Amino acid sequence: MAKTREIRKRIQSVRNIHKITRTMERVAQSKGMKLTGRFDFATTFRRNILRLLPEVLGATLGSIEASQELSMLPLGARRAEVKNVLVFCITSSRGLCGGYNAKVIQAARARMEAHRSEGRQPLLAVMGKKGLAYFRYHNQEVALAIPDADENVAFKRIDEIVVQVMALFTSGKVDSVEMLSTRYKTKVQQEVRAVPLLPFTGIVEQASGISKAPSFTPDGTPVYLVEPSRDQMLAVLLPLIVKQEVFCTVLEAMLCEQAQRSIAMRSASDNADSMTKRLTRTYNRARQAQITNEMIEIISGSEGGRS
Repeated sequence: MAKTREIRKRIQSVRNIHKITRTMERVAQSKGMKLTGRFDFATTFRRNILRLLPEVLGATLGSIEASQELSMLPLGARRAEVKNVLVFCITSSRGLCGGYNAKVIQAARARMEAHRSEGRQPLLAVMGKKGLAYFRYHNQEVALAIPDADENVAFKRIDEIVVQVMALFTSGKVDSVEMLSTRYKTKVQQEVRAVPLLPFTGIVEQASGISKAPSFTPDGTPVYLVEPSRDQMLAVLLPLIVKQEVFCTVLEAMLCEQAQRSIAMRSASDNADSMTKRLTRTYNRARQAQITNEMIEIISGSEGGRS
């Protein structure tokens, strides 16, 4: 009797866990749909402001003139020798999302080792509680810690973070900045990539789907009139492009997190279903055996009374 009671309690426990994992899967799917909308709007805005860059520069992106113009700006200045590199790693603040955090952390460690092997000193910036907890546990110094990483991150918060990153670069404390995060390919396939952020020329090299040359009307008149001056426009436009680039990268990382959590919770729900079926079969066998034993005892007792 005790055995069947224990199995019955375990079945109920697994069913309760199944309800939780199923609910978490649906919540992750809902958050993923919301993030998809935000990410699409953010990438559209990024693409449109990148189209303004050749107009403000007055030169075709990738040309010698544009490269020289960008290299003279604080955010585009290339160092003669890169000694310090800031690795901006984006993790999550919650668990139960499969191997999402482990992949990003392993990639960050590998990237830092690669920089050390090439004679550069890597500095670490970590966004997300999971990444911060890991590196602090392993006594890894974190130059910039951002614990608040979630799907509701606001552009204002990204603005504050990027201002700190740009200050590290323009002050000369770091010679290069790269972002390491998970990039969304499909719902079941994401990859961890390192993308250069500063100097600004890295964004230009990675940009796609933008107008690479200034636009002119058939009579040769520029489509865009830049006022009050190109220098003042670049001083506003370049930081905005960097902030939008980081914002889109963070949203994409959060989208990958929700996709991984949805997959992990679906797997957990399927396993709970399988376990419930196995435990139910075990319970039925134990109950049948118990009934059979009781019938044998009753029949044996009645036969003994007759004799």
